Amino acid sequence: MRKPWILVTALIVGAAGWLDSTTAGRAADDYGGLPEGPDRDAVYFNCSACHSIQLVTQQNLSRERWEELMDWMVAENGMHPLSSSARTRVVNYLATHFGEDAEDWDGLPPGPGREEVFYSCQACHSLAIVKQQGLSRESWDETLLWMVEEQGMPELEPGEQALILDYLSRNYGSSSASGN
Repeated sequence: MRKPWILVTALIVGAAGWLDSTTAGRAADDYGGLPEGPDRDAVYFNCSACHSIQLVTQQNLSRERWEELMDWMVAENGMHPLSSSARTRVVNYLATHFGEDAEDWDGLPPGPGREEVFYSCQACHSLAIVKQQGLSRESWDETLLWMVEEQGMPELEPGEQALILDYLSRNYGSSSASGN
């Protein structure tokens, strides 16, 4: 007598392995040209479920227009509504990579470390909190340590942390014009 559970188990294990191999190590081309960044997978799989990723990559919309477009797709085109946190992550990615320059980075000035600050800080709180601090480099370092130890922020690689500290102390430090 055949044991159907063996076949079902083999199919499930095989499918799981196939899914891992299709998402792990994907090149940018595998994502239709979507740039690397947090939540690229979410954007790719949510958007490509209904249309070509090229419809996304040719846009240059403000954060507000991305929000309006998502509302329209849900209301008029049958898109499944995303949870509030998933929607925020998708819109953040879209506004960052396919937004109007003035709104792409939520007011963060250009320069090395901007992208790292944008993704690391806004994952947990508004960037307005960052922009009002005016801390010394040492205080920024202590704040990052506190966030890792007490607030559950993922630990940063040393090079990434140095880049973030340089950016924050340069743009939002105690001696910067924006930090006063």
